[in-house]
Amino acid sequence: MFLKKIKKTLEEWKLVYNGDRILVGVSAGLDSITLLETLFLLKDHFKFSLFVSHYDHKIRKDSHLDAYFVYEFCKKRGIPFFYTASPVSAYARREGLSLEMAGRELRYSLWYRLAKTYDFHRIALAHHLDDLIEEVFLKLIKGTGKRGLAGIPLKREDLIIRPFLFVSKDEIRAFAVERGLSWREDPTNTDLRIPRNKVRHLLIPFLERHFSTNIKETLKRTAILIAEEEEYIEEQAIDLYKKIRTYLEEDLVLRVVDLKELSPVMRRRIYFLAFKDSGIPLFRISSRHLANLEALVIRQAKGPVYLPGGVLAYRGPGYLRFTKKIFTTPYFEILIDHEGIYKTPIGELRVSLISRELMPPQNPKNFQVSADNLHFPLIFRKRRPGDRIYFPGIGHKKLKKYLQEKRIPSYLRDNLPVIEAENQIVGVWNVYVHPNFIVKEDTKRVLLMEIEGQ
Repeated sequence: MFLKKIKKTLEEWKLVYNGDRILVGVSAGLDSITLLETLFLLKDHFKFSLFVSHYDHKIRKDSHLDAYFVYEFCKKRGIPFFYTASPVSAYARREGLSLEMAGRELRYSLWYRLAKTYDFHRIALAHHLDDLIEEVFLKLIKGTGKRGLAGIPLKREDLIIRPFLFVSKDEIRAFAVERGLSWREDPTNTDLRIPRNKVRHLLIPFLERHFSTNIKETLKRTAILIAEEEEYIEEQAIDLYKKIRTYLEEDLVLRVVDLKELSPVMRRRIYFLAFKDSGIPLFRISSRHLANLEALVIRQAKGPVYLPGGVLAYRGPGYLRFTKKIFTTPYFEILIDHEGIYKTPIGELRVSLISRELMPPQNPKNFQVSADNLHFPLIFRKRRPGDRIYFPGIGHKKLKKYLQEKRIPSYLRDNLPVIEAENQIVGVWNVYVHPNFIVKEDTKRVLLMEIEGQ
């Protein structure tokens, strides 16, 4: 009966296909061991192959015993086994996360990496109906929208699948006993200091006793309906996202004019798709992050918006750009007195004199000026307050004002090196060249500067 139920879920919801390579996340606990056994029994019917990933969080002293238990289970069934270990508690302290969130982030990161490296088509996880109900209550308590009420998705991005999501813990246990399976209990599952355990051991039993013995089934039906609606809306969001998304120097960019035409609800969907593409852990995103992005897009707030995972979003001329955090360097000033390689705080600088015919295409990593009337030594430095640049017919203008007119965000300006010769600015990296040093058709020699590490 249990196997038929899971088989029906896999077929009706199209969770697996013939020939799939499925990675199963297995902890040694009842749920994941039973999931692995279930998929093992169904693999010939669906013609998929199984692989197992065990993540050792190094929280308990005997955690290696869990790994050995899973290894032996896999060995008896001829299932390839991946073992990974890292001190999750140290990562949690460093990132300011709870142990649960830190473990989840590291596990998912590992699974996605394994899927990419070994061409796995699905990642199967053992979340079940009780987990779904707990997640709904936790999100209600913390605050959530309709999307949160869908709880844990049955599948996500066609990669994560949860075949047990519509069966209860009791059903899983009964099948495990029937099969004669053994497993290892995690003592943290009874720790009432953990919010999820409070919901599991206190809130849900209270509601079942005093309100409805059928509360899990009722919430399951509601979650399924919401999930179906969510899947449809998400498909619409993905189509829109593909139309307004582009890339600038490998950074993800969204066109602001298109974002403004969308409803706030759809914009939030687009933001989440951008977060995912930027490698941001989605469960670290808060309402504050979303509100700050809205201010950036709609009210043209200055920004930037600092996002989890070392990413920031800032408003450029007509676009919203997601990039890695930009750290400004302290003031530096380097004497360039010959061709060669120089160490700078922003990377390795290569300086060379070449003929105009050999000049490479312009890109963010290089900068070139005419060297016909330019002589060493040069100064390669960070900009200073009061820097001025020259324009014919206008005279000198403050570099700060020019960068503002070019709509270069303030937090990017200090990362634009200045090239100086004989006490005048010859150029500012990729945004300005003094008129006397612009490369023209009759230019014979070019000073090429290339930098790695910017």
